[in-house]
Amino acid sequence: EAHAKLLSNRHDVESWKVLMDEVQKGQMKHLKIEVLERLLEAFPTSGRHWRMYAEALVAEGRRQDALTAVEKALPACPQLDLWKQYLSLTNMSTSGDPVAMGKAYEKAMEGVGQDVSSTGLWQEYVNYLRNLKVNNQYEDSQRKNHLRRAYQKCLQVPMHGVERFWGEYEAWEKSLDPNNVQQADMVVRTFEPKHKAARAAYKERNKLRNNIQFPVFPGPYTGDSKEKAQARAWNELVQYERSNPQKLPAEDLRKRVHYTYMLCLSYLPLYPDFWHQCALWHGEIGDLKGEVKVYERALKMLPDCLMLHLALAERLEHRGNIEGAKAVYEGLAEKHDAGPMVWIHYMRFARRTDGIGASRGVFKRARRSPNACTWHVFADAALREFRVNKDSAVARNVFDMGLKHYGNEVQYVLSYLDFLVLLNDDNNTRVLFEKVLADDRSSGLDRNQSLEVWDRLVEFEYSRGDVATIQKVEQRRSLLYPELR
Repeated sequence: EAHAKLLSNRHDVESWKVLMDEVQKGQMKHLKIEVLERLLEAFPTSGRHWRMYAEALVAEGRRQDALTAVEKALPACPQLDLWKQYLSLTNMSTSGDPVAMGKAYEKAMEGVGQDVSSTGLWQEYVNYLRNLKVNNQYEDSQRKNHLRRAYQKCLQVPMHGVERFWGEYEAWEKSLDPNNVQQADMVVRTFEPKHKAARAAYKERNKLRNNIQFPVFPGPYTGDSKEKAQARAWNELVQYERSNPQKLPAEDLRKRVHYTYMLCLSYLPLYPDFWHQCALWHGEIGDLKGEVKVYERALKMLPDCLMLHLALAERLEHRGNIEGAKAVYEGLAEKHDAGPMVWIHYMRFARRTDGIGASRGVFKRARRSPNACTWHVFADAALREFRVNKDSAVARNVFDMGLKHYGNEVQYVLSYLDFLVLLNDDNNTRVLFEKVLADDRSSGLDRNQSLEVWDRLVEFEYSRGDVATIQKVEQRRSLLYPELR
C-alpha cells in the first residue's frame, strides 16, 4: 500500500515512514540501499537519510561510494552532522593524510562553520592545526597563519561556548614570542571587540534557533499549526541574521545569511515562499547569477509551482534577459495543464516586450487550449486592448467572442457590462443586459446569478435612466424575485 501511494505522490511522508520502518526492522533490510536511493530522489536535502545511505554503503565495504554520495549531498544540505560524516569518510578513505584532511577541514568550516552548534568542529580543526607536523620553518609559519585565521574566524561565530576559545587564543598568541608579549597582547586586544559582538549576538541567536524543530522528513507544506509555527521560527532567524547584529563586513554577512537560508531550505525545501525570499535577497545584494540559480534550484524541487516560474520570468525580464523570460513562459504554455494565469501573464509579457501583435498571437494560442482558456483570459485580453492598446472596438469584439462561450459566467458578464458602462455606451449596455436576462434563459445563468445582473441593471438605470425606466426595471425584477418586494 505504501508503494502504491508513493507512485502517485512521492512526497507522501507517512508512506515513507512505513517503508523505512520495514527497511530497518522488517522483511526489507536487504533493500535498504535501493529504498534510500528512491527516498533521496524525493527528498534530496534530507541530511538524516544521506547519512543512513552512506552508512549502508560503508557496511557493504563501499567507502568511496559513500564519500562520493555525501559530497554530492553537501551543497544542498549544509547540516552539521552530514559534514562530520564527510570528515570521517575522508579520514577513512585517505588514511588520515594530513594534506587531504586539511582541505577537508577547510571545506567543512566554510560549509558549516557559521552554525550555532559548530563548536566541536572548530575545536577539531584548531587541534588539527596545532598538532600538524611540519618539516621546516616556512611550513611552521604557514601553519601558524592558518591557526590564527581559524581562531579569529571561530571567535566571531555566535556559537555554544565560543568564549572558551578566547583564553586559548590569547595564550597561544602570547606563547609565540615570550619575549614580546606586549605585541601579542596588542593583536589580541585589537580583535577583542569582534569577539564581544559574537558573544552578545549568541544569546538571541541561540533563542531563535531553539524555536526550530528539525523534521525527520523535509515534507511539503500542508498549512497545519505546527508547520506555520516552524515557518515563522525560520523566518525570524533569517531576518535576525539579515539585520547584521554583529555589524559584519559585507562578504562575511553574505556568507552568514546564505548559510542560514540554505540550512532553512534543506529542512523546508518544499516551501516556495522561502525559495522566493532567498532569491530576492540574492538580487538585493547584487548577486544576479545567484538569484537565478536559486529559482532554478527551487523549480527542481517544486516543478509545478506556478508562483516560482512566474517569479523567475519576472526577474529575468527585469534584468533584461527577455529570451530567458520568454523561455520560461513557453515552457509553462507547452504543459498540458497550463492554466489561465499562465496565458494571462504570457500575454502581458508579450505586450510589454514584443508589442500588440505578439500579445494577440499568444491570445490566439490560448484560445486553442480549451482546458486552460477560461473567461478570465478573454476578459484580460479585452481589457488590455482597451487600456493598453487604446482600441475599444477590438476590446468589444473580444468580449463578444468570449460571450459565446462564457455567457453563463456571471463575473464575465459583469466585466463586459462594466466595460460598456466605462465607454458611456448606454444603448449597447442595455442591449447586453436584455440579451443576458432574456426570459428563455439562453444565457445559462442560474437564478442567483441572474439576480446579480438584475441588481446591476437597477443600479445602472438609477445612474443613467429616468424615473419611468427605473420603475419599469424594478417591477420586472420584482416579478421574478417577489421576495425582494
